Amino acid sequence: MFHFSRRIAALPAEVLGLGTQDATGAAMTTSEALKRYFEEHYEALCRFLRYSGAGEAVAEDLSQEAFLRLYDHLKKGRPAQNIRAWLFRVSYRLWIDRLREGKREAPAVDQAWELWSQVLRDPSPGAEQQLLARERSEWLRAALLRLSQVERQALHLRADGLQYREIPEVLGLGYWPVVEAVRRAVEI
Repeated sequence: MFHFSRRIAALPAEVLGLGTQDATGAAMTTSEALKRYFEEHYEALCRFLRYSGAGEAVAEDLSQEAFLRLYDHLKKGRPAQNIRAWLFRVSYRLWIDRLREGKREAPAVDQAWELWSQVLRDPSPGAEQQLLARERSEWLRAALLRLSQVERQALHLRADGLQYREIPEVLGLGYWPVVEAVRRAVEI
């Protein structure tokens, strides 16, 4: 939170052009008025800057800088009629100056980056997906080796889409032995 000089903080708020009354109608000091404006507008300034392209940390820095400039502005005795608009204008100009100083492009907002990464997803599986697929394949191969020949054949035929009444005809077995072989294969 900001700490203002005692000389400025002791001045009545109306001298600096700030709101002169709190919710109860009592006169406010400059310090109380500045604190109120900070509490009312800080989050909105950060949100505005983030949607303008600033990252989270940059938005917070620029919002705080805007309030420091408000303090200096009022300290010099300059009037402040519409503080909300003044804060947004100053913070936006600070953002433009920051862009001019370093980079020509604004960094992508986190939500925009997530959207683009989903839309333009790399079709090849990542390292984690490849590892999981390899582990699944090894597990399946080991599980199939534990099955008997009849269970493996019945499971393959069922996986290929044959119905239970068709599999006994292919394997030359009865209906119930085939059902039992598929059941045991699935349980493994």
